[in-house]
Amino acid sequence: MIQERHALLPSETHDEAARYAFVSSLRKMFTVELFPGMRTVYQERQRPVFETRHGRAPGTVREAKALMEESFYYRGANVIGRAAQELLWDTVGESVERQLDTIDEAAKPRPGDLGTLRTNPDLPIPRYVDAVDIHVMPGNFHTELSADDTFAGALYDRGVHVFSFGGLGPRNDGLGVAHAAFVKERFPDLKPKRILDMGCGPGFTTLPWKEAYPDAEVYGVDVGGPQVRYAHGRAESMGVPIHFSQQDATATDFPDGYFDIVVSMLVTHECPQPVIRGLFKEANRLLAPGGVTIHDGGASYASDPFENLLTSWFGNNANEPFSAGFKSLDYDQAFLDAGFTKDNLVRGTRDPVYLKGQLPPISFIGAIKDQASKG
Repeated sequence: MIQERHALLPSETHDEAARYAFVSSLRKMFTVELFPGMRTVYQERQRPVFETRHGRAPGTVREAKALMEESFYYRGANVIGRAAQELLWDTVGESVERQLDTIDEAAKPRPGDLGTLRTNPDLPIPRYVDAVDIHVMPGNFHTELSADDTFAGALYDRGVHVFSFGGLGPRNDGLGVAHAAFVKERFPDLKPKRILDMGCGPGFTTLPWKEAYPDAEVYGVDVGGPQVRYAHGRAESMGVPIHFSQQDATATDFPDGYFDIVVSMLVTHECPQPVIRGLFKEANRLLAPGGVTIHDGGASYASDPFENLLTSWFGNNANEPFSAGFKSLDYDQAFLDAGFTKDNLVRGTRDPVYLKGQLPPISFIGAIKDQASKG
């Protein structure tokens, strides 16, 4: 699937397009062939070996991992998966660097813009963001190359499309569309005046909320200045009015009760547990009575240690250091600790957006702000 052109999307030369195609194909081969093949190797070869040795099946992730590391297939597949991840950013990064000045200029706010942009060069970058390149993405989501820098936003927008081999749609917005559809179906009478997307990145999870609720004001916050600059320019070029600002989503400057919907997508699995709790607490502060907060995630560990090893692949091989803690968090208790009540907790699922039949359904967790609460 071809990525939809907009004014900020990096273009590619003939050679860059060929490299995009190669990396995307390599990613697809790893995802749909090699990765599922690990399960076959485990079930048909490695587990019987373990059972012969010990008279039982592996009982822990540590045992399953040690067993699989005896397999050349497993070790080789891991090398290919990691190499594809590094090639992804090297390939996309070169084309972004080549035209970064043009992208930076196109992203600048202009009179008559439909939405707004606020940046904060003095915003402290949290240690959990600054200390690691999530997804092996150079500089992570926040690194600033200049005062008007958009590099990390452009890199992530283009990179996600190559990473998912177009599976998230021509606007990379498949997950955001699914998220908004879940809320609309679950709360058909909700008529939001304002919606907040926490950790909005380059904005492809944010725009679907304006399309789902055209009468609402939609806001996006992210700690990364390059993310919100790029997100602003991207939204303007698409004709969608969004208000982006550079803020820590656990401590925003919006007043109490300002929003009717507070969401995040692809954020919580990149955060340590105290930060996830902080997001829920801030969502409770920001919601008006009767408002809802919904986040993707909440799937617990599987009973089979090998399945847990597979779901930890990105944590072990692609710099997602908090994904293990993300799965072990007691989400119901986290919402209760944030001030929500037990009767107002929300859980639900929708079909996966891409790789249907291979990925589990998208899990949603959230809560409703008590009608009796003061905004």
